[in-house]
Amino acid sequence: SSVIGSVRSMSSEIMGELSASSATWQTFEGNMAIFGKSKKEIAGVKKELQAFAEQTIYSSSDMASTYAQLAAVGTENTLELVKGFGGLASAAESPQQAMKTLSQQATQIASKPKVQWEDFKLILEQTPAGIAAVAKSMGMSTSDIVTAVQDGTIATKDFFDAIAETGTNEGFTEMATKFKTVGQAMDGLSEGLTNKMQPAFDKASEYGISFVSKLAERIESVNFSG
Repeated sequence: SSVIGSVRSMSSEIMGELSASSATWQTFEGNMAIFGKSKKEIAGVKKELQAFAEQTIYSSSDMASTYAQLAAVGTENTLELVKGFGGLASAAESPQQAMKTLSQQATQIASKPKVQWEDFKLILEQTPAGIAAVAKSMGMSTSDIVTAVQDGTIATKDFFDAIAETGTNEGFTEMATKFKTVGQAMDGLSEGLTNKMQPAFDKASEYGISFVSKLAERIESVNFSG
């Protein structure tokens, strides 16, 4: 009974993830097409993000949203930057939460030429070890980079370049791809299953959406006044 209950629960979770992931990727592909990316380029980025997510505790659909928002404001080296944030987040106590915060702040930072303290401090709070490593790669200490950001002298491009380089180095990559708990390993398994099942789910969804749409059209023509 317990086993059946666990399987049912996991199946429901995966179905929910498949549905959410499908919507996210459709939005991602639509946005990338608007930005002028070819189908081949879009497929390549999607494959890279999914592969990275399967090796880590992060969701590829979450990273897709971050990638699209950064690409929308013309951020360079976007794929490595997203992976870099994943590396820095792995040094946090709660990597998944840290990744969400870093992703949100990254889009805020990307829209301005200089790194703003309001955005930077949230990243610093989530992963002080990560920022210390970024500062070191920029030839500074943590206190130095804090002062520089507060003075408004850190260029966004320089900061992002340092994150892409530092967050994807051997040390951070190992932390990002090494599960620390059974729960994290299960997240990796679930991500892998979701990605493998996604094409079949999307095809089934096409038929489901078509059926419901036609049903809705028929209901519109029914006179319920009687």
